[in-house]
Formats: sequence, C-alpha cells, structure tokens
Amino acid sequence: MDEAHLSAERTEAGEDPRVPQADVDQGGPGGDPVAPGEGASSTVGVTSGPAADPRRRGAVGPIRSRATFEELRHTSMRGRSGPISVSYWERKCWSELQVAYAINRRVGNAVARNRLRRRLRAIMLEEAPSLPIGAYVVRVGPTGPTWGFDELKVAMSRALEKATRSRPTRPSPTAAVRSGVVG
Repeated sequence: MDEAHLSAERTEAGEDPRVPQADVDQGGPGGDPVAPGEGASSTVGVTSGPAADPRRRGAVGPIRSRATFEELRHTSMRGRSGPISVSYWERKCWSELQVAYAINRRVGNAVARNRLRRRLRAIMLEEAPSLPIGAYVVRVGPTGPTWGFDELKVAMSRALEKATRSRPTRPSPTAAVRSGVVG
C-alpha cells in the first residue's frame, strides 16, 4: 500500500479506521471463518483441581550449594549401570531432590550433550517420587548418546537403586578388635 493514499487526519472515536477493504485479511484458506470475539469461546489451557504444591513429593531442583557438591564428592553412596553413574547424599530435612548432571565434552558436541541432559531430566522426573530425598549427581560416559531413551531409563533406574540402597555399615578394624571379633 502506498502512503500517499492514506489520510493523515485522525479518525473520530466512532469512525472506522481508514484502511481500504481490499487490504483487510479475509481469512483465506485455512483461516477461521468466525471473526475474533464472535461465537463461543473455548477454554484452552485451563485446568481444574487444586493448585500444585511446589514442595510436593517428587519435586526436583538443581544443586546450588558448593558444600553439597563437596559432600557428594566424598560420599560412598554410588551406583553405576552402563554409561550412567550416580552419587547420592541423603538429606531427609530437605523438601525436594536436588540433582546435577555432569556430562563431559567427550560425550559429544553441545547439541548431543543437551539432548542427553533433557533425556536424563525426564527420566529423573519419572523416578523422583520413589527416590529418597537428597542430592544426586548423575554422570554420563562417552557412550551415553548412543543409547536409546528406554535403555537410558533402565540404566538410570539400576544406578539409582545401587546408589540409594542402604549399605550395611562395616565395623572399623579397631571396633572389631575391641569387641573381640577378629578376622
């Protein structure tokens, strides 16, 4: 449309805008024949029921504390299955799981690493309600991207089970000597 054909004068409040009818979208092929604001409105995206509590069981958040990473580095609660290894630090006083994903550059380029991270997050969200509250670091080896989603899911489940399994506490050698039980 050429600017020379439009009036520079302001339209009054009740007047129609000065746009020629030929330039108005008539709702061509695939368009909605009902103009906006006419007809029945639909309630798209509205859910019913109580609002979700962010502190609900199974919530997953990121690890933000350096001290948490240090504790995870020294924990003995670890599990490995396939390319996935999980470290776990139990924190019953927390309201949600805290998870970090360690995916090395040897795994692949940024696209492959991000795809793998999204898959691991989805698996962790599914597993979260059955896991004990605490901090988790999920590490992936270089073969991780070659595994399918279902294979990763099985490997993650096994690694989480091994990491969270309560391990029997072994008495220290000095405690065994004191109790009279030796080798």
